[in-house]
Amino acid sequence: MLLVNSVINFGRCVSPPSVCIEIQNSDESSFHGNNSLTFTVSGTQHFSIASNGDLTATDTSISSISDERLKKDKYYSNYYINFKITMDTLKILIAGLGTVGGGVVEILKKNKTIFEQKLKKKIKIVGVASRRKVNISSQYYFKDAIEILNFEDYDILIETIGGSDGVAKKIIFDALKKGKNIITANKALLSKHGHEIAKLAEKNNCFIGYEAAIAGGIPLVCILKNFLASNSVKKVYGILNGTSNFILSKMLETKQDFAKILEDAKNLGYAEADPTFDINGLDTAHKLSIITSIAFSRKIDFSSIYVAGIENVELTDLEFAEILGYKIKLIGLTQNVHSKIQQFVYPCLIDKRSEIANVNNVLNGIIIESDSDGRIFLQGEGAGALPTATSILSDLEKISNQIHSSLFGVCSNKLVNSTAFKIDDREGSFYLRFITIDKPGVIADISKEFKKNKISMKSMLQEDPKNKKIKLVNIVVTTHACKEKSMRKALKTIDKLSVIKKKTVIYRIENL
Repeated sequence: MLLVNSVINFGRCVSPPSVCIEIQNSDESSFHGNNSLTFTVSGTQHFSIASNGDLTATDTSISSISDERLKKDKYYSNYYINFKITMDTLKILIAGLGTVGGGVVEILKKNKTIFEQKLKKKIKIVGVASRRKVNISSQYYFKDAIEILNFEDYDILIETIGGSDGVAKKIIFDALKKGKNIITANKALLSKHGHEIAKLAEKNNCFIGYEAAIAGGIPLVCILKNFLASNSVKKVYGILNGTSNFILSKMLETKQDFAKILEDAKNLGYAEADPTFDINGLDTAHKLSIITSIAFSRKIDFSSIYVAGIENVELTDLEFAEILGYKIKLIGLTQNVHSKIQQFVYPCLIDKRSEIANVNNVLNGIIIESDSDGRIFLQGEGAGALPTATSILSDLEKISNQIHSSLFGVCSNKLVNSTAFKIDDREGSFYLRFITIDKPGVIADISKEFKKNKISMKSMLQEDPKNKKIKLVNIVVTTHACKEKSMRKALKTIDKLSVIKKKTVIYRIENL
């Protein structure tokens, strides 16, 4: 048995480079008079690795050996050689040990040995920053993440604090200036400061992984940046927030109102104590702005995104939509329309037979349309400790393998400004619910305003009055495609009619 100190790549290699090996302790039955010989192995190698890091080569077809004394030995090609592996160490600093950061630690504790073998490197958590004391074996503990600014003995910063500014921004910018690689789940920070971060990362030759920032466990960033690199992306759309999707799914399933299901989502851990960004559409908008930048090589332009949330969605409209053959979902959509970038976030009606309509509960569902690959549908966990942590560790593997790419797929100086597509220029169909007095002539009054604004009615449902004394009814109308600004103009007049008792409920209908 031969013990060697060379470091080589493992796995089954086809036409590998030659490997020089120093024999530290030769087998006296085979070799005489030398304790230090050098030979070269080439050809196809078969390797297996043990849990202690030893690598065994079992090749029987070694094609060349540089040392003539080994060539004279007729048994040279049948040796089993134990390679003493010296693994590099990745020093990791984790900032934030909430749901996501805790998930990273949990996976590493469970699968550390397997993951290290895959990376060919040791993993060492050298420091953690957390407001609460945690039982993690690390060299340094920072109660306040701002203390990280005075710490340099790490290779990779994993940031899961969140927030577009504050301490998260400070420690990430500081780490980049120090030449450290970054892995983050912070979509708000990237959405606001993405271009500046990209330039700083390029200047200091740093990798920034953010697969966890968009759609949790779905590898959307990787697909857009790598798999579809040769494609021209036309449109990306779908459900990008699991909390809102859970609420809408459960409202319809249980026939309970928004407030009750939101409380259930909090109790189940699907919604934060403050779920504002989830339900008002801003979380989806942050993700959409990043997707747009990758898909269309544009500078992030968050301010141009039209955003509407689900906080005013009523069970009545979910039920009417289903009768009409639709589901209401919070959709984020980005597409290039005649060189203008359309970025919309809003609850809308989509055909209940579509893939997206059947993505329920906390799942995310995304569709990418491109010129060469056609239509790609992705579905999976959009949030949660383990799916999001899995994406973080996927980025860790990229760093380990030195797979570097620009933050948004192209160099920051190649990103161009967007020309925004305004919501008033949208042309599409609508769902409208009028709350009116139950009396003759109501439809005629509505139709009159539709005609003035070139709006064509497609279908109509009228509900019997639930309260005989009040005599209010819901009249639900769907339209053919028309201009958004025309619909706004018509409703401005309709809502002033004496027969209309509440502001008209309006949803867009998307053919996705």
